[in-house]
Amino acid sequence: MYYRFILPLTLLLLACNGKEKQKEENEDEQYAKIEQQDEKTIVKVQVAREDRFNLELVSNGKAEANRKAALNFEVADVVRKVNVKNGDRVKKGDIIAEVDDEKAKFALEDARLSLQKAFLDLKLAIINEGLKTLDDTVQLPPRRKEAMYLQCGYTSSVKAFEKAQKEYTLVKTRAPFDGIIADLEAKPYNQTSAYKSLCTLIDDSKMEVVFNVLETEIGNLHSGMEVEITPYANHEYTLTGKITEVNPRIDENGMVKVKAITDNHQGLLIDGMNVSILIKRQIDHKIIIPKSAVLPRQGKKVVFVCQKGKAIWRYVTTGYENSMEVSVEEGISPGDTVIYENNLGLSHMNTVIIEN
Repeated sequence: MYYRFILPLTLLLLACNGKEKQKEENEDEQYAKIEQQDEKTIVKVQVAREDRFNLELVSNGKAEANRKAALNFEVADVVRKVNVKNGDRVKKGDIIAEVDDEKAKFALEDARLSLQKAFLDLKLAIINEGLKTLDDTVQLPPRRKEAMYLQCGYTSSVKAFEKAQKEYTLVKTRAPFDGIIADLEAKPYNQTSAYKSLCTLIDDSKMEVVFNVLETEIGNLHSGMEVEITPYANHEYTLTGKITEVNPRIDENGMVKVKAITDNHQGLLIDGMNVSILIKRQIDHKIIIPKSAVLPRQGKKVVFVCQKGKAIWRYVTTGYENSMEVSVEEGISPGDTVIYENNLGLSHMNTVIIEN
């Protein structure tokens, strides 16, 4: 009776054991195939070239208006009218503000009357000299003519009238050049003495950029050298300018002040804005590869070169570098195909597939 159960169980166990062995054999076979097959890595490459290397000097600075003026009231009186607000653009000669003109008007009228009286006195003196008109005074000796004008008060009256005319025009503050209004403080019906200044007028058509560089760079910079200026507030735009001056003095921190100027017709730069400055200078006859091609391995620098579908490990000595490229002094020759992308996990003699 027991034999009926033993035989089927035995057959079942044998069948299961056979399937398990078959499964293990299949897995071993798959692993063997994977080990036999080289791992292939998709990479991007670039051919090393001999060319001029763009050495980059990066600094931070501030944009300043090339022309800027603090405008003040020329006549001390009550502010009558302010015609602008901060941010307004004005043309040369536009009236920015006016003060009460009553005092200046009275002073001008007094000066005019004094001049008229002096002129009448002068005419009387001319008649007494036996002359008829002012033109006839050319017949008099120069000293006599001068004394006549002074005695009548004509000379001083002319100067007083001219002064009164000028002061009357100064009740209106005008823009000395085209620009934009900033730091406006004055308000109508207040004394001009209540304000340190009326406003600041900024000509932002050209902007000056002031920045510092290390003293070791002073020999590499000169007037007329091109610079790239990028505002921190807007990285999408870059302006081109030129160095205007290099201060021949090194400060206590070992820095040298440099100034550059750029056109600002689009109004991208604002007075006081923080900017990034990039200066490029070229060095001839350098072997150049992408910066990302250089990897640190065991305390040395390594570059993988693609040869016949294999990644070949090479030790290199680098020289100059910028944000995108490096120059190689030893280990790479012009024409070598250098792997610069997806190279972090590579080993010597790995199989690679070039994507670009």
